[in-house]
Amino acid sequence: MAFTSTDKEISKIDLGLIDIVIVNYKSSALLLDCLNAIFETTQGTNQPSIFVQDNGSDDGIDDVIIQFPKVNFTRNTCNLGFSRAVNQALKWSDAPYVLLLNPDTIVSDGFFERILEYMEDHQDVGVLGPRIFNTDGSLQGSARRFPTPLTGFFGRSTLITELFPKNKISSANILSGRSDGKTPMYVDWVSGACMLIRRESLDDVGNLDERFFVYWEDADLCARMRKQGWKVVYFPLASVVHHVGGSSTKRPTHSVFEFHKSSYKLLIKHCGVFWRFLWPLAVVALAARMAFVLTWKQAENRRKRRPVNKRMRVMRIIARLNVGGPAIHTVLLHERLDPAQFESDLLYGRISCGEGDMSYLTAHLKRKPITLDTLVREIKPLKDFRSLMSTIRLLCTRQPDIVHTHTAKAGVIGRVSAIICNCLFGTDIRLVHTFHGNVFTGYFSRVRSLSYVLIERILALWTDVIVAISKSQKRELVEKYHVAPAKKVKIVSLGFDLAPFLSSGKHKGKFRHDMGIDSDTYLIGIIGRLVPIKNHRMFLEGAKLFLAGRPEIDVRFLVIGDGELRNDLEALSADLCLTEHVLFCGWQRDLPYIYADLDCVALTSLNEGTPVSIIE
Repeated sequence: MAFTSTDKEISKIDLGLIDIVIVNYKSSALLLDCLNAIFETTQGTNQPSIFVQDNGSDDGIDDVIIQFPKVNFTRNTCNLGFSRAVNQALKWSDAPYVLLLNPDTIVSDGFFERILEYMEDHQDVGVLGPRIFNTDGSLQGSARRFPTPLTGFFGRSTLITELFPKNKISSANILSGRSDGKTPMYVDWVSGACMLIRRESLDDVGNLDERFFVYWEDADLCARMRKQGWKVVYFPLASVVHHVGGSSTKRPTHSVFEFHKSSYKLLIKHCGVFWRFLWPLAVVALAARMAFVLTWKQAENRRKRRPVNKRMRVMRIIARLNVGGPAIHTVLLHERLDPAQFESDLLYGRISCGEGDMSYLTAHLKRKPITLDTLVREIKPLKDFRSLMSTIRLLCTRQPDIVHTHTAKAGVIGRVSAIICNCLFGTDIRLVHTFHGNVFTGYFSRVRSLSYVLIERILALWTDVIVAISKSQKRELVEKYHVAPAKKVKIVSLGFDLAPFLSSGKHKGKFRHDMGIDSDTYLIGIIGRLVPIKNHRMFLEGAKLFLAGRPEIDVRFLVIGDGELRNDLEALSADLCLTEHVLFCGWQRDLPYIYADLDCVALTSLNEGTPVSIIE
């Protein structure tokens, strides 16, 4: 339910009506920034009282105490948990409002005035939660519906929500994502990272439940508030920035365990006696979920602890070196990485029937590439499995620091191999994948295309950096297909060795002479693989229209390349009565020699990552 807030100016309000309670556990550096922000925001006003309950930190808390003599510090000898520490501070606090604030938060200007003014105007509101941003500017799902069994799968940071951020179940559960950013709205509960509580409502329902060591105590409190008739409000007109996991990352395994333990306690407290027969099933489900999360986090932590090597080992993997931009780009990267800093390997598979071979680009390389005959473009389950096993063995032997994959098939084989090595064999391989184009549009059926999008979303969770070759491609990956968040996708423009093309004028007339074409004939060429995505049918149909409209022009249409559609295209050319005007030239290695005599280069692709022929 939503309602409209008045837009009157923030008046002078006594901020002494608020007591701020901060529970700190080994986040002293972040606490320092948090306190600085509070004092800067409330400068020149009647400042709120601040109570910091420290749960046995040993990371410089003494320095924080010295810098902020006005803050009421209480130091526990051990970690008593969040709820118990908050309740300690509440014994000393007596203001009409209590703000629970994490030490890894930064309040914005005008924060206190806005939340206090709203609470004063709405006496039926027991708890208020502001809008919370991540450090990268994205919105946190801090306002939610009360958890259900589905929350384990469709919660704020679950795998399904990561893969399908706009699915209806997650959207219905995470209410902050449905806010217009201006209008306060009633919700089931708000995050305890920043929560303003009316003292009267707290006296009515009781303090935080100390059975919740950490996590879910905020949902429990809000549930009790709502049962007593108090409103819980998400208030987007005030905001904070939250460094997620400032304390929990200090003991990640313990944090994951406490999260799931508190989940179970919340279930048995609020589900009612009628549903008790589900408790054993809930224990099994939560244990399985916890095991999955722990495996994930251990792999991530292992990657973060990697040592810095003198020379980085890079394993570059591409499905095949067929004619096209990806092959050229991959070989150039392999060849021209600084040998003083990088030790580079190149692994590629076998080209398909009818494809042009560019493996000749590797002939002069000092460090010879590795070929894998089972790695092919097409989906071949047996060959793909053998490719996966061979790649795993190779990664375990070479132990690269980075695996950089190019093209879709190699992206799957290479990254899955590296993920298996990291999880099972203790390696620490970083993953980079470059999208030269994508196979999400124009290649396959809708169902198959959607399955490829899903695969890329899953692999993106494990990939450290995704490289897009243009701004438009990044927009597609981030906004259209939701493959990965914007912060993970980096734009790196492609590089080509264009020197041979800049001097192609010296070849002028040679190609025409060799083809028996005089200098007055207008030449229009298309260069590329003869496959559906390149849409050569449009080129031939365009040639038919051209000849019909300008029959007086002596013109030849050159199809340079080869592929699976050659026979079909030759038949189409005959059907369109273009045989005398269209020449199928096959694969040509010396392209500057051809470009020198072309008057026009055509591109008709349905989907093009890198239009190499146009660039050349």
